[in-house]
Amino acid sequence: MRIIALTAGKGGVGKTTLTANLGVSLTKMGFKTCVLDANFTAPDLGTHFGLNPDTTIWDVLNSKEPIEHAIYGHDCGLHIIPGSTGVEDFRKDIYKRLKRKIRNLKYDFLLIDTPPGLGDDAISALTPAKEVIIVANPEWTSLSNAYRVYQIAKKMKKQVVGMVLNRQLVHEYEPDGLMIKKFTGLNVIGEIPEDIVVRKSIAVQSPVTLSYPESKAAKELERISALIGGIDYKSSKGWFHNLMKFIGMTV
Repeated sequence: MRIIALTAGKGGVGKTTLTANLGVSLTKMGFKTCVLDANFTAPDLGTHFGLNPDTTIWDVLNSKEPIEHAIYGHDCGLHIIPGSTGVEDFRKDIYKRLKRKIRNLKYDFLLIDTPPGLGDDAISALTPAKEVIIVANPEWTSLSNAYRVYQIAKKMKKQVVGMVLNRQLVHEYEPDGLMIKKFTGLNVIGEIPEDIVVRKSIAVQSPVTLSYPESKAAKELERISALIGGIDYKSSKGWFHNLMKFIGMTV
């Protein structure tokens, strides 16, 4: 089982949205996948799927309740372990306990949505994971914090898969992938464009890879998932492209 923590040097960069959508995309590609909300200060992962859970990962960690009681299945086939707030009881060892709880789960991928920032909770949340994906926006303050997270992950001996740039506008003031690699040493494995349908998908509590699968954001999320999964990705270009191909014309 590949356990991947999604982390960010600051909040508001779209880390939870990325976690939800990568989980859906990997599931659609045939991988048995689970997403877990390990953000105990502001747990929002379940909201992306419209969940109102009776049992959460926090309940599991603070009792002898088995983790299976906190696993919820979605219609797309993805499994979700939602969170609930417990910040008043936060202890660094909570993530060591989480590591013990998840070790017997049977998935191809377990994606962990971690707290953002550089505090004790954000750093400790990397403990259960073997791999890390860093999420940032394409602006220098976000990238500076992402670089700090990168250094921390390396010290913790985590395999850093790369960085995903979210909400990209593509204008002259934004650094590109080559500049970012030179500045941080990190490979940019995905660049998700700013897309209003992402906000719409959050509003209807259905990830964009389900609610707007033909959108530019969804296609890039699929491509990132294929890269993570080690499979070839061929983007669907719609009926018009397929018709032109059939009659021998390129578009």
